[in-house]
Amino acid sequence: MFKVAGVDLSRAVLLGSFESKHWTENGELQALAKEHIPAPAGHLLVYRSTLPGIVTCNMTNCTDIDGTLAEDLTRAELVCRSQMPAIVAYLREFVPGFEHCYIISAGSMMGIRETRHFSGKRTLTEEDILAARQFDDWAVRGAHFNFDVHNLTGAGLDPTGVQHEWKQPAGYTIPYGCLIPKQTEGLLLSGRNISGTHLAHSNFRVMPICAGIGAAAGAAAALAVKKGVGLRNVDVRDLQERLV
Repeated sequence: MFKVAGVDLSRAVLLGSFESKHWTENGELQALAKEHIPAPAGHLLVYRSTLPGIVTCNMTNCTDIDGTLAEDLTRAELVCRSQMPAIVAYLREFVPGFEHCYIISAGSMMGIRETRHFSGKRTLTEEDILAARQFDDWAVRGAHFNFDVHNLTGAGLDPTGVQHEWKQPAGYTIPYGCLIPKQTEGLLLSGRNISGTHLAHSNFRVMPICAGIGAAAGAAAALAVKKGVGLRNVDVRDLQERLV
């Protein structure tokens, strides 16, 4: 991600989803992005900030990267930063309100979407989310998002992803067992590394849900110390009372 200033927010077109479309006299903005921004980038995603005239651009992209390898992270950094001038040129030429925009900052490190997952005592699946499952042994409840799967080979949304077209309105729960690794003792998982499938991860990886996972992990660790028990032996009912 990077930030641009000089945006006329009274006229600016801010598309916050791959599924959002906007037509101008030059054509549809997402299609124009794919045409004028070097692959594997090629989409328009911009978000209003709290500062006047400044927006955040989520528009760089690099595929075929192993986020556990330093050399791949270096390559991704070079690819994404090289895309930024073309993105600004596209914004200035085609997107209303961005005619005089310019870069003021960029992320200090690569944002890696997904690497490896722990295998846990329980595994959250996409079926659990679609059914809004209410587990008795929940550690997180009221979780809600969509299947935000970016294209694995280029710009835009993967065919398995759903953003604006998400039809499941209810919140789901995450069982405590998803925070417990199958084999490693004395370790609690917190955040997007919990035990879940690829598609489920695209939902629970977002900040509000990860904050709930972190709160549950912290409370569980405190309970384990207080009760003198192992992490996998924490009484989930005691945990839930502290999280309600």
